[in-house]
Amino acid sequence: MNIDKLAAEWLAAKLAEQNATAQRILIEEQILKVCPAKEEGASSTTLANGMKLTTTGKLNYKVNVDHMLNLCAGWDLKLRPVKIITQADETALKKIRAERQDLWAQIAPAVTITPAKTAVKIVEGGE
Repeated sequence: MNIDKLAAEWLAAKLAEQNATAQRILIEEQILKVCPAKEEGASSTTLANGMKLTTTGKLNYKVNVDHMLNLCAGWDLKLRPVKIITQADETALKKIRAERQDLWAQIAPAVTITPAKTAVKIVEGGE
């Protein structure tokens, strides 16, 4: 199979995927009109045909952390609704690996590198 045919098939599959996603979202909206979700948490319904339908509501919380810390500064630490998270800085890791092999040699035993999914993008007309 040649690359032109594969690219055309990929574009067709991508369009079908987008159409299927749009259709699924429309159906979900109709389902939620009949079986509304809780504001937060799961709710299950057994349908007449034996299928189980579960809707799950979720709320997202965005917080000004500095303001929050000031507001609850007098609270017991266990009650404060704030977590301090330490995580690896991937940008810094990439730079050290590429530019400072001496430093990389020291930290490499603590780092596991695995390949991510390779992205493919095709645009009609070479845009």
